[in-house]
Amino acid sequence: MSTHYRLYPPFLCVPEKHNFPDVWEHFCCKLLNLQHGTSEIYVRNPPEQGIDLWYPSARIAYQCKCVESGKAGDFNVTKAIESVISAKAARHVLGWEKYVLCVNVPVTGGAEKRLKEVLPDIDVMSESVWLSLCEKHPLDVERNFRKLLDVPQNRFVSAISNTFSVRYTEELRQQLEDSPFDIFLYSSRQDSVFRIPVAGSFTAGDVINILRNFFRLPKPATFSDENIQVSLNHSLVFDGKKVPLKKTLGEVGVVHGSVVTFWTQFAWKDLEDFRFDGDVIHYGVPTLSKEERRDRALARYKRIIQEGFREAETGIITDISAEK
Repeated sequence: MSTHYRLYPPFLCVPEKHNFPDVWEHFCCKLLNLQHGTSEIYVRNPPEQGIDLWYPSARIAYQCKCVESGKAGDFNVTKAIESVISAKAARHVLGWEKYVLCVNVPVTGGAEKRLKEVLPDIDVMSESVWLSLCEKHPLDVERNFRKLLDVPQNRFVSAISNTFSVRYTEELRQQLEDSPFDIFLYSSRQDSVFRIPVAGSFTAGDVINILRNFFRLPKPATFSDENIQVSLNHSLVFDGKKVPLKKTLGEVGVVHGSVVTFWTQFAWKDLEDFRFDGDVIHYGVPTLSKEERRDRALARYKRIIQEGFREAETGIITDISAEK
């Protein structure tokens, strides 16, 4: 289980926030308060006027800029400059004396030069500063990083064997031996992140079927008490787009270290709408509404899914412990 800090989604999180720019602002606010030994720094409400965080007694203004991909090359210095200009125009409102840019990736010398042309004394806190603060306050930031579990290759190969025919299993196993690389897999139904071994020639359909077996995800289930049938629809999402089932990982640009989301959605059917014997239709009057029966059935199905994920996590942790 890795404790390496990664300052981008899905690794970094603030449980109460779902929008990553908001996550980054609140995470920065937390670490800055820890750094300065205060609780005075706070997140400002819109319109921020180029100032996301404010430290009143020290007269320090902070602007938070995040790169969701975690790639330094995706940092938009033009947007940052626009925020600096807005903050300068509103300087008389707060009377800030120091302006700090908080970024979750490294900032190049060229980008920093452009920033200083607009505000010569700007202070840039980039990735290395935040990583250092995380290392100084590990217990305080523990809840802000999703658990990263390394899936042993033999366990993943076992899931392949349990999913496909002997012949196709051998094909995939050989592909995995010839050109393996690791991806970070995040499930929309589980809070952990998994590092799994794959091959670029695996199709999205291959990976989905393997993951269904690996996580012991249930087949469609009918809950007789609620008279509701529930099933799961699965897809892989990369760079914000669903990957077609027949496309290979290599064809869509998945490489070593890519973050791929295993997206699952519920589908449900009300069997009360389909009850009939021969030519006789039954118009039963259930004690619960359709919505209540649906919600109860979905809750039961979710518990089955969560148990499958827990079993998979326990197995991974057991394997890792046995190797030590």
